[in-house]
This record gives sequence, C-alpha cells and structure tokens, in this order.
Amino acid sequence: MDAKLMTWLPTLILAVVLGALGLRRFWVQRKQRLIAARRVVERPNSYYASKAVRDQEDAEWWQRIKLDRLHEVNREYVERLMRQIDGAGIDTLTRDERAFMERMANLEAPPRRGVRPDQSPWPSPA
Repeated sequence: MDAKLMTWLPTLILAVVLGALGLRRFWVQRKQRLIAARRVVERPNSYYASKAVRDQEDAEWWQRIKLDRLHEVNREYVERLMRQIDGAGIDTLTRDERAFMERMANLEAPPRRGVRPDQSPWPSPA
C-alpha cells in the first residue's frame, strides 16, 4: 500500500503546485483588469478638459465682458473680480463669484465654442 501511495505522491504535489500557480495568475490578472478599468483616458476632441484648461478658457471668456453695458454696481464688482484674477489667480474665486462672472459674460454673448448644447428631449417653453 505504501508503494502505491508513493507513486501518486509526486502527481499530487505537482497538481497542488500547478493549482497554486493558476490561482496566483488569476489574482494577478484580476488586479490588472481592475487597474485598467479605473484608468480614464480622455478622448481627443471631447467635451472634457482639465481644470487648468477650463480656468484659462473662463478667464478668456470673462475678459470679453462689455463693461459699458453693465450697471455701475455690477461693473464695479466685475472689475474687482478681474483685478483679483489678475493678481491672485482664478482659483481664489468662490463658486458664487464664478457664477456671477458667468452670468455677466452670458448676458448678450453668442454661445461658447466647445460647450455641449442642451440635449433635453423636451421642447423649450419659449
């Protein structure tokens, strides 16, 4: 009986080693697939851009605000925000200040190039 067991022992050890190697390979490939799934690659000519690019586009857009068409209170506020952008940078603006600048830039402006149009399935109320 011991001789019969000794003939199967190398086969059993080989099967265990190959099974362990197969499991290790499975987990390594799984980890690589998960890492690849998390990686986001931006498509060229997409609507998505980095924060620095968006900030630069916003600053250029806001430079086109026609101050002579604004109310004097809004004009003073826009001028103060533009000085703040020139001095300390666009990152110092709060969300409300950015929204205000966007509203002032969109008063009589044509649609911005590169901005995705509204894709609402419902007709506009106007």
